[in-house]
Amino acid sequence: MKKKVFVALGFVCLVFVAGGAYIIIAIETATSKLDQLITLHQVEIMREQLLIRIKHVQSDLYLMGTRYEKNPNAILANLDNLKKDSGNCFSCHHTARVTKRLNHLSANIESYSGSIHKILKISGNRDELVKESDTAYQTAQNLAAQVDAMVHMANNKLADKTKASMIDISRSKSTLYVLVVLTPFIAAGFCFVVIREFTKPVKALLEATRKLQSGDLDYRIKGLRDEFGEVATSFNEMSKSLRQTMRKTMESERRYRTLFESAGDAIFIIDAEGDKVGDIVDANPAAAEMHGYSLEELSTLNLIKDLDAPNASQAAPDRVHRILNGEWINAEIDHVKQDGTIFTVEISAGLLEYMGHKYILAIDRDISGRKKMENLVIRSKLEWEETFNTITDMITIHDREFNIIRANKAAEKILGLPFLGVTQAKCYQYYHGKEYPPEYCASCECLDTGKPVSFEMYEPHLDMFLEIRSMPRFDDNDRISGLIHVIRDITEEKKVEASLQRAEQLKMVGEWAASLAHEIKNPLAGIKGSVQVLLEEPGISEEDKSLIAKAVDEIKRIELLIKSLLNFAKPPELQPMLTDLNDLLDKTITFSLKHPTLSSNSATPIKVLKEFDPNLPETMIDPMQLQQVLLNLMFNAIEAMPDGGVLAIRTSYDDKLNSIQIAVADSGKGIEQPLFDQIFQPFFTTKRKGSGLGLAITRRLVEQHGGEIIVESKPGQGTVFNVSLKVKKEEKELIS
Repeated sequence: MKKKVFVALGFVCLVFVAGGAYIIIAIETATSKLDQLITLHQVEIMREQLLIRIKHVQSDLYLMGTRYEKNPNAILANLDNLKKDSGNCFSCHHTARVTKRLNHLSANIESYSGSIHKILKISGNRDELVKESDTAYQTAQNLAAQVDAMVHMANNKLADKTKASMIDISRSKSTLYVLVVLTPFIAAGFCFVVIREFTKPVKALLEATRKLQSGDLDYRIKGLRDEFGEVATSFNEMSKSLRQTMRKTMESERRYRTLFESAGDAIFIIDAEGDKVGDIVDANPAAAEMHGYSLEELSTLNLIKDLDAPNASQAAPDRVHRILNGEWINAEIDHVKQDGTIFTVEISAGLLEYMGHKYILAIDRDISGRKKMENLVIRSKLEWEETFNTITDMITIHDREFNIIRANKAAEKILGLPFLGVTQAKCYQYYHGKEYPPEYCASCECLDTGKPVSFEMYEPHLDMFLEIRSMPRFDDNDRISGLIHVIRDITEEKKVEASLQRAEQLKMVGEWAASLAHEIKNPLAGIKGSVQVLLEEPGISEEDKSLIAKAVDEIKRIELLIKSLLNFAKPPELQPMLTDLNDLLDKTITFSLKHPTLSSNSATPIKVLKEFDPNLPETMIDPMQLQQVLLNLMFNAIEAMPDGGVLAIRTSYDDKLNSIQIAVADSGKGIEQPLFDQIFQPFFTTKRKGSGLGLAITRRLVEQHGGEIIVESKPGQGTVFNVSLKVKKEEKELIS
């Protein structure tokens, strides 16, 4: 029994030894195959990771030139990671054919890296940039295709290996089950336990393999020891690595999706080929909100047909053609919202190729608010310029070098400025007619003191009285950058002021003259009577009579002067009647030619020229007083030509102004310009025996008729007195 037992035990031991040997061989074989499977999985993961790296770098290349472009350091970092991952492929033992393919892959990666470096260095040469980008893109496509083929090949081999391993393991299990059946019942339990203990790790590995196949990357093998424990550890690390890789990939995709969906500008991906050109493939929420649609509604629309305004839609084929030719376009076009509102967008669009199909990536920004603001600024500028140019005062803006850099229309017209900005215009040249600033220069004082300057002056260059205000201009650093001149023509105001002063003077002179004339007139009449009685006394010698006669003449002259003074002080009221001025002038000329100066010296050659307008209308005037005006002017003209000359009298009628012009001209020595205003002042005379009241009375009488008298003269070229009278009709004619 013992022997049998020992034999049985020996047999059992032999069976166990044989079975154990067989099991060990089977397990080693299965383990080896599982190791190969794990290695193949690692190779697959590494190749997929390499493919992901290539796509990362490819994505960086796509984003170049957009607002999402990464900085060159980040691109180079991704490129270094790609090269590092490709280098890991050489750490395993490969066949000569696989090694050759890996070498070819490595060469392509080096070529791709070189293209990326060139792209990053190219800045100004767009043609070279486009060419290098195309080369890099093609290289990236080839790399992706190579790695993708290697991934597919690894997947196919992994499936075949897994299937073969599963068949071998199944066979080993069947053999073990047969051995268990043939083993004596005494050893059956022991063998069963032994077999179960040996098959448990295999089952765990098989279960783990199935879990991995189903996508459960969180599954971990627990409780295995020895070699199975190492296999389990390797398997668990492989699952963890796969999980991390998948998580990174998903995070990267989620990050790009977040950027896409959270962008403030509208982003469209639209079809660029075939019959669906313009169809919206994808869009972000900002695009939907901007156009008043939901994302679902937007995905069913055609951007060109449904969102572009009619004018933008017509130009769309040209934009698409340019984009397909590789051009990245920027433009401002009109879009239409769902409610029909048209608004302006700034587009930035370029070509996007994916899986061999061409799309257009368009980034739109709503600039309707900016356009509205620009229009407001332009309108404000135009309103300011219109106001600036409608101001009747002269306004000029100067720099520190006295250049007029801007002027309103009034200044341009009065000063005769050139086209500013093209021709330099010095202020002193156009304001003062000089080549340097004058001593009384307001600009100089304003630039020196930095304070406003204001004063009045007469400018001979412009023949104007000017009120000048000069104000400094300051830059951002509070330094004087120039000044502003505001100049008002106060010539008329000065004339009115002078007229008022003259009227006041005339009033005072009139009152004084009337009083003085009355005081002198009575004693003078007594003196004249006494002298005349004395002249008639007998016994007076002829010499005394001659002296007394001269005294009487001087008394008469004094009486004439007093009469003139009274006429100036208190001119008689006008007695207007309808008068033909041509006829009145003709009679006055005849009378003036009988002037004692001419009659006493008939040899004085005075030639009279008459140019009367035959269409001169009759007008209401006081013929006696106006004749006195004309006589005074003609006598002055005759006295201005002691050696003879030409006396010209002209009349004309201005239909537009409804006024008659009378010109009395002589060819005498002329009058200096500074004397023009003084000659009409009372008691001013250049004659030795003149009273200085003739022209003052003349002006007074002309103004009484509502007219105006102006003198024109140049030394040595004669003098012209121009009298202007408004045509007045009889009251009966006016009533009718």
